[in-house]
Amino acid sequence: MTSINSQQTEVGPMEQRIRWVINEALAPKDLEVENESHKHRHHVAMRGVESTETHFRVKIVSDKFDGLTLVKRHKEVYALLKDEMEREGGIHALGLVTKTPEEMEVAEKK
Repeated sequence: MTSINSQQTEVGPMEQRIRWVINEALAPKDLEVENESHKHRHHVAMRGVESTETHFRVKIVSDKFDGLTLVKRHKEVYALLKDEMEREGGIHALGLVTKTPEEMEVAEKK
């Protein structure tokens, strides 16, 4: 599933990279990536930053999360995107939802 916010009409290179890395490593059943950078332009930490791809909300549904705690799931995603987070003008903030297909099914029934 592709998610593009109303402020951005096309997927940028950082979002493409996020999608590629996660797809390759986690083979998700569902992947949603939302660029929320436009909501954070006014933050002090963003002064002087030219990138329009710094803040993302990502939902990943993958069998590879089975048996992992929430912390371990998040650490795995952060490790996958380490280079993108360390790069100047790279990912500044990453909001994650990490679930197994079974957990997602239960959540959708609520």
